[in-house]
Amino acid sequence: MRLMTVFALATATIALLGAQSHAQVQPPLPAPPRARPAPPPTVPAPGDQQPTRSQGADAPAPVQPSPTPPVAARPGPAPQPAGPPVQRSDVPQVLPPADASGRPLASQTPAPATAQPRPAPAAPPDAGIVPPEMARCTANNTAASLDACRRVIESRRVPRDVLIMAHTNRAGALLARNDFNGALADLDEAIRLDPRNVQAITLRGQVNARKGDVPRAIADTTTVIGLQSNPDPALRERAQLHQRNGDLDRALADLDTLLNRSTQDTAGLLLRAQIFTQRGQSDRALADLEAVLRIDPNNLLAHADRADIRIRAGDRVRAIADINEVVRLDPRNARVLALRGRLNQEIGQTAPALADLTAAIAIDRANTDFFVQRARIHWLTGDAQRTIADLDEVIRRNNRHGEAYRIRGLAHARRGDVANTVADLTRAINLNVRDAEVYLARADANVRRNQRPAAMADYRAVLQIDAQNQLARDGLRRLGQTN
Repeated sequence: MRLMTVFALATATIALLGAQSHAQVQPPLPAPPRARPAPPPTVPAPGDQQPTRSQGADAPAPVQPSPTPPVAARPGPAPQPAGPPVQRSDVPQVLPPADASGRPLASQTPAPATAQPRPAPAAPPDAGIVPPEMARCTANNTAASLDACRRVIESRRVPRDVLIMAHTNRAGALLARNDFNGALADLDEAIRLDPRNVQAITLRGQVNARKGDVPRAIADTTTVIGLQSNPDPALRERAQLHQRNGDLDRALADLDTLLNRSTQDTAGLLLRAQIFTQRGQSDRALADLEAVLRIDPNNLLAHADRADIRIRAGDRVRAIADINEVVRLDPRNARVLALRGRLNQEIGQTAPALADLTAAIAIDRANTDFFVQRARIHWLTGDAQRTIADLDEVIRRNNRHGEAYRIRGLAHARRGDVANTVADLTRAINLNVRDAEVYLARADANVRRNQRPAAMADYRAVLQIDAQNQLARDGLRRLGQTN
């Protein structure tokens, strides 16, 4: 019995040693294919606990992972856009092959094309974002607006449309500053970027018109007419440019085209009436104005222009009726008040005329023509002091106003102020005022100053203007000259 027990213990010991030896020399499992990576087998690190004797030879061998379908062969989700991968807890994570220390092994097989993030496409030349300065880049005539437009233009990495708008807005601001060359440079660049940009071409035409280059303004407006589906505004603009250029026939041709397209265009009818008036065709002008008033009975310009034509024709009663209607509709229209003042002056109603001019000046003191017109009425009524006061204001604002010097010189002569008479009338003559009354008044003032040669020269100048002027002949005779 004891012998059998010893034999059983020896057999168990040999079995245990054999199991340990077998675990040490057992070759590793073959590595899975690289296209279908699997987690590496767990290798006991040194110092890990070994199987104990209590496990014995009957201890089960280490359980190998059960064969499962390769992860790479499973249908995966659709390719996602380039960006950081989204970790999901419900999908097994595929780890790259690694060595025993956990460092990833270099892959010998390129990854599928869908696994590589695609490079971002190159930005086109006009790609970019709208810079914040664009909110302040407007056509306003301010330093802040101009600086904002400059920053947008110099940033370069902005969309083409934004760059065009920045150039156009800056051109508008420069035009407000009368910087025509700067505005044209910006508009030329905007049109180079977009040769069909109607806004830039229209503005360039306006700049050229303000600059006095009417032919180029007409060329730009012609381009706009060809680009727009509704060319009516551009046709009106070109007609005005032709009128300004003295080409009334082409102006009328444009307006005829416009009015054949739109018979209710009151602006076109008003402009054609003005051109007919310039050509002396008052009947046709009145017909257009009547058409305007049928469309818009309260059209102020139509009433005012019709009153002007009736004044020229001597029809003062109807002219006053038109003016009264305009004043009723718009009592603060300075232009109409001044026109009624002129009308009242022409029919000899000086008190209403002065009242109208005074009201017009109170509304629009910047208009020096109103002051000149009121000064003429003061002069006609013999009020030299008020005449001089009005003309002092005109000359203070414009020291090259020849008509103001002429009337003020005559007012000084009426007051017997010889020195100021000669000074003002000399300035008027130097500003190309050629008037027999001016030379006569200066000649008389030179006689009073005992400037006989200057007086004789003035009398002879009167005779060059009016060879039959008896006052000049009498003046020369008093000075001992026959002619």
